[in-house]
Amino acid sequence: MERELKLRVAKEDLDALRHAPLFAKVESAAEAPRLLTSTYFDTPALTFRDSKASLRVRTVGTDRVQTLKLQGSVQAGLFERDEFEGPVGSDVPELERLHDQIPEDTDPGKLVRDALIGAQLEPVFVTRINRSVFPLHLPSGDEIEIALDEGTIDAKMGSVPITALELELKQGQPESLYSVALELLDTVPLRIDRLSKADLGYAQLVAEHSEAVKAQRVQLDKRASIEEAFSVIARNCLDQVQANERGVVSGHDPSSVHQMRVGLRRLRSALDLFATVIPAYPGLNDELRWIASELGAARDWEVLAGSTLDHADFKDHPDEIQPVRQACEKIAVDNRQRAAAAVESVRYTRLALQLALWLSRKGWRDGMSDEQREAIGSLVKPFAEDVLRSRHRKLIKRGKGLADLDDHRRHRARIAAKKVRYATEFFESLCPRRAVLHYVDALTALQDGLGWRNDAVVADQLLKALSKTSPDAASGAAFARGFLASRVAADHQTLKKLWKRFRRLSPPR
Repeated sequence: MERELKLRVAKEDLDALRHAPLFAKVESAAEAPRLLTSTYFDTPALTFRDSKASLRVRTVGTDRVQTLKLQGSVQAGLFERDEFEGPVGSDVPELERLHDQIPEDTDPGKLVRDALIGAQLEPVFVTRINRSVFPLHLPSGDEIEIALDEGTIDAKMGSVPITALELELKQGQPESLYSVALELLDTVPLRIDRLSKADLGYAQLVAEHSEAVKAQRVQLDKRASIEEAFSVIARNCLDQVQANERGVVSGHDPSSVHQMRVGLRRLRSALDLFATVIPAYPGLNDELRWIASELGAARDWEVLAGSTLDHADFKDHPDEIQPVRQACEKIAVDNRQRAAAAVESVRYTRLALQLALWLSRKGWRDGMSDEQREAIGSLVKPFAEDVLRSRHRKLIKRGKGLADLDDHRRHRARIAAKKVRYATEFFESLCPRRAVLHYVDALTALQDGLGWRNDAVVADQLLKALSKTSPDAASGAAFARGFLASRVAADHQTLKKLWKRFRRLSPPR
């Protein structure tokens, strides 16, 4: 298993990085820079890529090394994946040498044993990297190999420059990689690298779209402790956040912005849910609110330009809708670029590394008393039941007379409903499935009703501002505001029915 943290560094910062205090400690043990030439092979149909694998032959001096890497997982730039490596006698792959390393009954095993695929292999791109290696031995006994890479990735379509920092764990715990990266971040503005060299090479061959990723179901063991449940839930939320980073950075897919924002809301809700027993480290909630706000503006304008304006009936005013929609879409694109810049920032890199380190080393235990450690070691089931009851009661209280509440109090009820929904989804595997489905069905319908009203309130504010900044859209914006207000008023009875249906229910247990 390869464990490697990948970070990007600007070419102009390489010299400063080489003079970082950390490198001064290991300079005497550093290896002389060497050229690594790696040729990646695949079939014309890119079978290895489609199988989430990469195959290369690397030349180091007179030696040839063949490597097959599988997809694995990526979190905050930390790649964890299976790697099969060994010497070969020429510049082309020798798949038979992998047979003893990979079981025959696995998908990779079948791939390397397919004679037809082997016969079709051809070079698809080449990386030429000048690498400086620094071995680092930490006081904890952990061993890390630090590599500074500068070079190119060359394919028929062109060449892409690369300057990168790789921290490979040779021995010890993954959290040591985050600690070292944070120390280096104090010297130069590093960025999380979400793409391997193979990913960058294939990106020159195939235009790949990063799909938006929704939350995966949380599965808790009924014998899990509070601490174990928190770890599973927090990592589940973080997985959703980080799975959508690439889509946000690309700037093309508003759905990725939405799903990353959902992941952040879920994570903040999880931290709030466990706050009495597992407090977040200082500043975490502020940083999560910051990145959520950077994504929020893009999402608000996307919703207005799309689904909210679709509720307004412009059939008798066809010439007025186009300036409004165009102005909204332009602002949405501008804000999407702002969101991408935020996810690419040093500030977000620090947040991602600190959060990953905290979860990896269970940093909440620092400063805890024996009684507090004992408390988080107790079963999560009673804790979950208490949380679900408490959040349900708060929603019932805030939702009293829901359909007649003003915008502010209805928004508070909507937030309470969202927290109930997230808590229920976090703990649903501990409850009878039928009870959960019935409860979530009613809660989802209520949230949809509240969500539509909230979108209308936000739309009113945005359209009001739009009238001042885009005179051509002023008339259409005024019409849309009036129409949406009438729709909200007409929705009064529907909201009353949704609330009446939900308040009859009890939380699952």
